[in-house]
Amino acid sequence: MKTTTLIAAVSMLLPLVQAAVPSHFSDRAKEILAGSAAVQPTEYPLNIVYFLGNDNEPVADCERRLSEIMYYVQQFYAREMTRNGFPNRSFGMQMQENGNVKLHMVRGKHSHREYAYGTGHNKCLEEIREYADAHPGTIGSDHLLVIMPTFHDAEYNDLQPGGVPFYGLGRNCFALDYAHFDLRHLGQNTHEGRLLTKWLGGLAHELGHGLNLPHNEGTVTDMAAMGTPLMGAGNYTLGMKPTYLTLNSARLLDRCQVFAPAGDKTEFYAPCPRPEVQQASLQYTGKELVLTIRCNNTIHVNALVQAPPYAVNQDYEAVAFCATPEDETDASGFRTHRIIIPLSELTARQNTGKGEQGMDVLFTQPNGLRYRWRTTYNWESLKPGDMIPLDTQRDFWLGY
Repeated sequence: MKTTTLIAAVSMLLPLVQAAVPSHFSDRAKEILAGSAAVQPTEYPLNIVYFLGNDNEPVADCERRLSEIMYYVQQFYAREMTRNGFPNRSFGMQMQENGNVKLHMVRGKHSHREYAYGTGHNKCLEEIREYADAHPGTIGSDHLLVIMPTFHDAEYNDLQPGGVPFYGLGRNCFALDYAHFDLRHLGQNTHEGRLLTKWLGGLAHELGHGLNLPHNEGTVTDMAAMGTPLMGAGNYTLGMKPTYLTLNSARLLDRCQVFAPAGDKTEFYAPCPRPEVQQASLQYTGKELVLTIRCNNTIHVNALVQAPPYAVNQDYEAVAFCATPEDETDASGFRTHRIIIPLSELTARQNTGKGEQGMDVLFTQPNGLRYRWRTTYNWESLKPGDMIPLDTQRDFWLGY
């Protein structure tokens, strides 16, 4: 049975877990989460760690507040996965009997100042690994969300949080907690409401990185219809303005370990043969770029198009496009994928019509490993009908 067929079959056989809102949640959370969609149970949970220095304490009522926050974020991902063709899929979470999300409380060896933004993540992750070794079976996947209380000093406090790590690093991501991090402020045009948009959107965005997602911008049409992509500037809009996941993000999440339906025993991220490109062509028609790739060991092929520079955190404006399979997988495991990139769908910031542009092709393998393959071209040298040379032996690199 083909991998894609097997995944679909497993998904269809699973009973849906109705997203019942716990009775002890706040009235505002019950209002926001009313009508929550059922979510498919998953084989692996997202691990959520509440990390403390040896000299500070959890922010008051953190279990209820963060449980409400994580229900909301899980529902956002589930709604967007459904819209993108992956019904009722979201990240799994470990739950307590009362309906709260399980927070692994881990107290570090050092004062909270030793886990500051910039370098504090190294000590933090090392001590979480020690916690996992001392408590076998408690950490149920390769994906980790770490939440730390805000600093309280001359610069930071509950009305101006900060000081702790807040970013994604591979399959780990970091967010913060503070007294007003509460769904009751969602959508309000108040200081607390604007803070919530920033830090809730930030948590959902950094979590996206921890779930294998790179930055990406939407097409002109999609952004006009749906707002801002979460993995673009959506960390500043979630909960306040329309925000969505691109199809590129949804396809990557399809083979994320903590989105895998219960019963999916894939060895996620295990070493496996990298994609082999048998044929590749990129044609400029005058109105669009047409990328055709024949490759193996790949379940999804996506492309990110952007102007330079291509460095980390310089890619928020990389516009995402997804391939349509042209045929079935042959006996050798090869399949042809085509991506059509209309120039009208590239934002003005992509500098279409002049200068250099880069295209990164993302190859997602059935076990979630992601390979990237980059080509560049110069608009000023292109004429309609030109074929942009592609080297099928060009180097891949693993990751975003």
